[in-house]
Amino acid sequence: MIQLTPAACQEINRLRHRQQQPDAICRLDLQPSSCAQWSYVLSLTQSVDDDDEIYDFTGEVFAHVRLAVNRDRLENIRNLKIDFSENLTGGAFRFDNPLATESCRCGYAFAISTQ
Repeated sequence: MIQLTPAACQEINRLRHRQQQPDAICRLDLQPSSCAQWSYVLSLTQSVDDDDEIYDFTGEVFAHVRLAVNRDRLENIRNLKIDFSENLTGGAFRFDNPLATESCRCGYAFAISTQ
């Protein structure tokens, strides 16, 4: 199960409209990282693959958001919570991964113990 907070859903909606893709699906992927084992990558797409798990989020303060995640990646991000917050230097997505045994200071990279 992956959670998107209302703030994260609102930001995804803002990005979809800014990029003139109001019906786009948000894709969460993991890529190898130079500062840790994996890094999170969020992108917008118009299609899903057969091996994607689709999460649907609907709320009172944001429009419908669909999140696609390749099933091969799910073992590394079970119970992941994605939030969005802003501060004086700007806004960013925040990832809270209970499986991470190590995180980079950037907040986008993590490692998982293989023991």
